[in-house]
Amino acid sequence: MKKSVLVPLDGSPLAEQALPMAGMVAQSAGAKVRLALVHQLPPPPADRSSAKLYQSVDLSVRKAERDYIHRMATQVRDVAETGVAFLEGAVGPALLEYTRQIGADMIVMSTHGRGGLDRLWLGSVADYLVRTAEVPVLLVRPTKEERPAPTVVKPRQILVPLDGSPLAEAVLEPATELAKSLGAELLLVQVVKPVSIVTDQPVLFAAGYDEQLTALWRTEAEDYLEDIAEDLRKQGVRATSVAATGYSVHETLLDLATPDSGAMIAIATHGRGGFRRLMVGSVADKLIRTAEVPVLVVRPAKVAKRATRPPRRRARQRA
Repeated sequence: MKKSVLVPLDGSPLAEQALPMAGMVAQSAGAKVRLALVHQLPPPPADRSSAKLYQSVDLSVRKAERDYIHRMATQVRDVAETGVAFLEGAVGPALLEYTRQIGADMIVMSTHGRGGLDRLWLGSVADYLVRTAEVPVLLVRPTKEERPAPTVVKPRQILVPLDGSPLAEAVLEPATELAKSLGAELLLVQVVKPVSIVTDQPVLFAAGYDEQLTALWRTEAEDYLEDIAEDLRKQGVRATSVAATGYSVHETLLDLATPDSGAMIAIATHGRGGFRRLMVGSVADKLIRTAEVPVLVVRPAKVAKRATRPPRRRARQRA
């Protein structure tokens, strides 16, 4: 049972589109929704003649922000207990500190906000929290509609990409908790890249792939995934697995997680590449930028050894 779900808002309709998802998650988990808005104004003027005007503008902005966030709270109050918070400072660090203060269990937010849909995700508040928050961040891609639908349909399936590494498996615990509260099925996926045939002559594209070796790696991936799925089923979670073949990992995953399938994606920010590998350009990064379904992102803690679960067979070919 989650204690609280934090929803950052910035006054934009795009950011507000995370509210229905946050309400649904909180209602399913018996959690409280906390809406947070970071107050920002330019530095005060140096001359005294403008100080009074500056204070008047600041007061008006604060009042407008309070009215706004309380109005947003009414949209969620019917489904979950709701609270509001007014923060100050740099937006990302202020939200991160507040997350720690209240012991939030999850952040639910839109991938875009006041900057609009045309603004690159890289460098945004969402990007900052994904990289720094110790709790899962559930990202919702907004539509071009000005206002979100009042409710959202519960995901029927949570797709969990795994690559055989303990870092990637860090997503399993929060994904399992979410699946239990939502009544969703976990679909464990590993993408097996076809093994290209080596030719004597250089070519600009793969001449083909070794079917036997690819099939062997796919079987190993299936064994690895099914081992985890069996553990999850013993915990009372509906879990299935699939080893999919594809040259592009993120595109293969997107083909499996479509809006029509009622899916959600849950993925760790780091996997087989380790903590030294930058997330930018990784599978997680590409999914966050392009997926049309919600994406739960988990930043794994740096651990030197695996969880207490008994060792499993490892798949040689990993996503």
